Amino acid sequence: MRGKLAAGAALVAAVGIFVGMFVATRSLLWSPLLAAAGAVGLYLMIDSRRPSEVSDDEYAADAEKKMEEALRTIREIRRGLKDVASPTAKHLLQQACDQAPELLSRVKARSPNSLYSSASQLGAHLTSLSGVLTQYLDIQRNPSFYTDPAALMSGGEAAFDRFAQFTLDSLRLVNSGDIAQYQANLETVAPPKLPTL
Repeated sequence: MRGKLAAGAALVAAVGIFVGMFVATRSLLWSPLLAAAGAVGLYLMIDSRRPSEVSDDEYAADAEKKMEEALRTIREIRRGLKDVASPTAKHLLQQACDQAPELLSRVKARSPNSLYSSASQLGAHLTSLSGVLTQYLDIQRNPSFYTDPAALMSGGEAAFDRFAQFTLDSLRLVNSGDIAQYQANLETVAPPKLPTL
């Protein structure tokens, strides 16, 4: 954020110095040189961060972007909830959609350095969950297109249940401060999927 402010202020300063020097001296030689020097000086004064601070800011911005992608997927899943006929499946998906954003916000608060990897991995699982929901809804609408629709829908509900339980267990781990165990579980848990019949 400070880098963007410094760049904008430096640009404004360069224009101001150039115009001021040109009006005062009518010199096209010195005006741009002094404008450039003034802009660089102002930029360095405002953006006096160490390289580690710059990389920390970039990491935080990338982590926020990954978190927003995961939240966008949750919003897509929520939109599909209205079409789910089974109260059990609807409840499990609602539970997962409530717990996943809370999980990300708690990871962000307790372990901001692991937010990027957490949001990336959880986002991938949420994308799989969204895919399972899409298939589940298609089976619900067109059961005759599938060999054993009841077993597939039951498998879908089981996938919703496993994911909801995973997010709840993860919240408990993060709340207890066991971020390492949460990360290990996140890396080893299988993404949600329908059974292959």
